[in-house]
Amino acid sequence: MWKGYYGKEPFDLRLTALRMLYKLPLIAAAALLGAVVFGGGYYGKNVLLRGDRLYAATSVYRVEYAVDNVEDMMNVYVNDMSWNTYLQSKLFLDAVQGHLARAGAAGMGEEELAGAIQAQVLSDIRIPSTVVTTDSPEKSLAVARAVEEAMTRELAELLSEVDSVAVIDPCQAAPEVVPDVRPGRAFLLAAVLSCFFAVVVLLLKETGEDSIWLPGSVWKRYGLKTVGTIESRELAENVRYFFSRKGQAGEGLYEDVAVCAAQEGLDAEEVLERLKEACPGLIGDGWFAVPWPVGEPEAAGRLRKAGGILLAVRAGSHAGRALERTLEYLGQQDCPVTAAILWEADERLIRRYYLTGARSGGGKAGTGSEGI
Repeated sequence: MWKGYYGKEPFDLRLTALRMLYKLPLIAAAALLGAVVFGGGYYGKNVLLRGDRLYAATSVYRVEYAVDNVEDMMNVYVNDMSWNTYLQSKLFLDAVQGHLARAGAAGMGEEELAGAIQAQVLSDIRIPSTVVTTDSPEKSLAVARAVEEAMTRELAELLSEVDSVAVIDPCQAAPEVVPDVRPGRAFLLAAVLSCFFAVVVLLLKETGEDSIWLPGSVWKRYGLKTVGTIESRELAENVRYFFSRKGQAGEGLYEDVAVCAAQEGLDAEEVLERLKEACPGLIGDGWFAVPWPVGEPEAAGRLRKAGGILLAVRAGSHAGRALERTLEYLGQQDCPVTAAILWEADERLIRRYYLTGARSGGGKAGTGSEGI
């Protein structure tokens, strides 16, 4: 019975890094798509569809509090919230409406007027400011001047803690309010976050799949010796050794070796033909192909009579699950597998994997399988 050594199999950082390099176009596409979708959405919402243009008129005041010394000022401190409460009270808004009417400016509803006036205390509590924001510069200037009149005349009557209010910087213009929109940063942030999540998802997918990419993985995980791949330089020597009588080279190969498919859809006949081309003189006429035994259970009888079994394992994602099922069936049918060959392997990945290992370890690069 076969055994899988998943618990003892270490995380292969080198293989994972190479696999992620293969997915760089996908990661770049995900980053580009994220930048277009999320960054474009931000740009469309805040630039193309930002709504009506607004204009703000700002006035700055000097407030003298009803205190004897500076130390007592904290007892009558008026913050932003308090100033906005006073400025949006009915008494103050009525005063502003009155000044607008006397100036011959167009009137505004109480709710609209309250929403247009905003108070700020940026630093010194004695230097508050008011900002009037409307949909036209003329209206903003008219309301701001009415607010200045109300602040300097009526506010001291409303607040007992205030002696007087003077305008030190009257409004002169109502420039357009430019929203703090940064599409460049939005596109960059969207691209970076999309790239990050794409890498995380691909890493989880790569580490979670029961994939087989290297001949050595078959040996480490399933305990099966491997002859390598169809392009391995050691293929012929491995075939000669694994399938010789009594396991000794030079005594002749078994004549009745079965080349068996480990997964559904894998053509064992094709594998056998390629082996004959790759190992001329080693593969005899007695070698025969056997389809996937799980799909054709009666093939197990032919496998039991064979002198050896070469199991063709297709490389790729989710290859391990099908191999497990095949090994389980062969074990129940008393069909011991002599060796395996990794089929349709990514030869470039294998070369890079062993070359990277040789450079990091200072040894000579391998060329096909490990752990045989």
